[in-house]
Amino acid sequence: MRYSTDLPDLRMLPAESLVPHEECDPRRVVRLSKRLQNEAILKNPPVVAAIPESKKYVVLDGANRALAFVNLQIPHIVAQLVSYQDSGVELDTWYHVVAGMKIADFESELTKITGLHLQDSSLESARSALKNHQVAAYIICDEGVRIVSNTNRSLKHDTRLLNGLVSAYRGKANIYRASNDIWEIQKPYYPDITALVIFPRLSPADILGAARSGEMIPTGITRHIIPHRALNINIPLDVLGSDWSQERKEDWLHDWLMERMAANAIRFYSESTFSFNE
Repeated sequence: MRYSTDLPDLRMLPAESLVPHEECDPRRVVRLSKRLQNEAILKNPPVVAAIPESKKYVVLDGANRALAFVNLQIPHIVAQLVSYQDSGVELDTWYHVVAGMKIADFESELTKITGLHLQDSSLESARSALKNHQVAAYIICDEGVRIVSNTNRSLKHDTRLLNGLVSAYRGKANIYRASNDIWEIQKPYYPDITALVIFPRLSPADILGAARSGEMIPTGITRHIIPHRALNINIPLDVLGSDWSQERKEDWLHDWLMERMAANAIRFYSESTFSFNE
């Protein structure tokens, strides 16, 4: 039930019905679990989309938060429901800046990945090959550009290959998100940069497929741009963790929303924003 077409669609959902589409960070889940316990509120809801013909929801943003609820055995969570079809959600890709790892160690770890084949390339050729799904990814470093060969052009195969690629530096280097593949732009911001890893652009069907199959996409590469994002809802964990029925919690959420509206406490900001405390 949607109470206003102008407001985010907030739903009370079973925490276990939220399914990630990408690998999660166990360390971050632990940190979020501790923070949730200390703050005793759900500040920002995960964003989810319904998985057709199921009672599950794929998490587009906030998977670590959702897993923290399962970890804490909190039965319900408030999530913002969106749709790829009619809510203006855009799917983009983050790239990885790998930093603080010696290039020799990075190269050594790459050689350990089963099925990983690298080939020297120009940047333009690598971009074209990735766009046309001829390669799985490409890597940029001081020595140049190398493509990660796509041996059978299968997304399932590439997903495993990309997870192997990320495992070569996850936990061994600092990982930062980047939105471009320009080495000269990234290097001044990250003096200890080791490499740039450029991933393919995925489709909504890829995201839903990953959630259905359990073939998780590497963490931190999908970027969902979500209009009318709900923030600072501050739902008490006492409510979400109570033994109330889901229907009773849904009624509570409805009443809470009506109170927020009556108090004129809901604000919409259309400006593009930089946040410096995430």
